[in-house]
Amino acid sequence: MKAIPYVFYLALIAMHQVIWRDVTSIFGVTINLTAFLVIAVALYKTETIAAWFGFGAGLLLAAGRPDVIGWHALILAFLGLTAFHVRERLNLDSLYAKMLLVASGVLLHNILETLVDQTQGLLYLLWSSAIPGALYTCILALLFFSIKEGHITIQKLKAIF
Repeated sequence: MKAIPYVFYLALIAMHQVIWRDVTSIFGVTINLTAFLVIAVALYKTETIAAWFGFGAGLLLAAGRPDVIGWHALILAFLGLTAFHVRERLNLDSLYAKMLLVASGVLLHNILETLVDQTQGLLYLLWSSAIPGALYTCILALLFFSIKEGHITIQKLKAIF
């Protein structure tokens, strides 16, 4: 196992949490890059790598809040394992199937993260933050999978312009 891509992914998560989270938010709704990267690693790598990457991403995500660091690590490790096992059971050749997996995984992570972090106004936070955040992350996932599968290429973009 080569660790360089995973260190890069963790650095990307850290930079997003510290620098880009506020820049990319729209009316308080943010991209859940951590959950998306854990699901993407689970889609393309093995079960062990997905679990450990989810655990490491959870530790990094909650590094500023040591009282909930274990919960975040557990939630993201569970998300990585779940995404891996769903990948094994389903035919993920379709872009729509991958998008459904990302949407449900990110929504599950947003809900569990809201349950761990917030106790007041739970239903309001689910409606105003968790569901729009999952949709916002799905836009990023659609762009990622479209580029990865070759639906969007430089030649196609040059043909348009």
